[in-house]
Amino acid sequence: MRKSRSLGREEGFSLVELLIVVGIIGILVGIAVASYEVSTSLSRKAVCRGNLKIIREQLLCYYSYHEGYPDDLDELVPDFIENAKGLKCPESGEEYAYDPATGEVWCEYHTDI
Repeated sequence: MRKSRSLGREEGFSLVELLIVVGIIGILVGIAVASYEVSTSLSRKAVCRGNLKIIREQLLCYYSYHEGYPDDLDELVPDFIENAKGLKCPESGEEYAYDPATGEVWCEYHTDI
């Protein structure tokens, strides 16, 4: 039995075709990385919003027990908040701003919360 061979042309991909495929894959990876960064930033903002809500609720509990606000947010740990990690913004790592006179707490990084 005889094997047939094409004498004129080798089979396979050319260098140009491979470069095009690699370029397309690079573009897709770039899009995926950008959307991943946006989604992680949005999720950290949601965690920050949740942290602030919990801290505000616990400040009200503290106020009802002690008839005043604490001088520092650290006084909420461990009686009102179990973990001191909740007292920091997950994106910036900075502690939340707090006014003990009014009991207001806010994030200086996420100013729109």
